[in-house]
Amino acid sequence: MFIDQWLFELINGLAGHTPALDTLMQALVSDYVGPTVQVLALFGFWFEGATASERKGNQQAVFRAIISLLVASAAVSMVNLAYFRDRPFRYHDVNLLFYYPTDSSFPSNSAAVVFSLATTVWLRNRRWGWVMLFLASGFAFSRIYCGVHYPADILGGFVIGAGTALVLTRHGNRMNSVFDPIIKLVQRVFLA
Repeated sequence: MFIDQWLFELINGLAGHTPALDTLMQALVSDYVGPTVQVLALFGFWFEGATASERKGNQQAVFRAIISLLVASAAVSMVNLAYFRDRPFRYHDVNLLFYYPTDSSFPSNSAAVVFSLATTVWLRNRRWGWVMLFLASGFAFSRIYCGVHYPADILGGFVIGAGTALVLTRHGNRMNSVFDPIIKLVQRVFLA
């Protein structure tokens, strides 16, 4: 835990010294910004692909990403039932640039959500995936910078989110039989 505390103090210690960076981090830290940007990227990825086959593969990946998000959130909830970790501001002086969340700090549900989506896309398409992973990483970093998570909280969320995406992608062919009829239905109304 010493390294976790040290890294937190190092990153959070940057807050309050550069107004432009503080403003950027405050814009990124919201519980809604990171996930919303990722969902918008999924929407764009849904229509991406030069051929019908590529688009269908991307659309299957979008469905896997949504399932991954749900499974990762459920996994975080189960961990939270067994283990509660106070937020950094509870016992330490922090440069808090966000509201005072009261839920468990570990693992970060926000990180699990954004990394589950980004990893699922990365496993399908590296170009889109790298962009989404970059955005997820910025969001996750802002959570530490603004004083609401320790680095280990983010790492725990990453492991759950990316791990869920990896498992579901490896077994994705089994799920495609469920997704394919939905994709055909959506194609009929010209949304795919």
